[in-house]
Amino acid sequence: MLAEDPLLDDSSLEDMITELDRDVLVLGAASHGVWAIWSIVQAREDVEAGIAEPEFDYVRYAKVRMAAFRKDLQSIGL
Repeated sequence: MLAEDPLLDDSSLEDMITELDRDVLVLGAASHGVWAIWSIVQAREDVEAGIAEPEFDYVRYAKVRMAAFRKDLQSIGL
């Protein structure tokens, strides 16, 4: 028996776990999207400042975060 709450049966608990798993994927995707946008903004600022060799590869980081964003969206069927 999974549920220890007498008002919550195993089926309800499983539904809550499934919903929580989906919420985690949605919020993870949102996080990846925000960090990808932030990274693109940072890269643009380096270009505008004329920095020839930035100390961090913001464009590559944005690509990695966008790949993770797309993967999370696929996981939830979007």
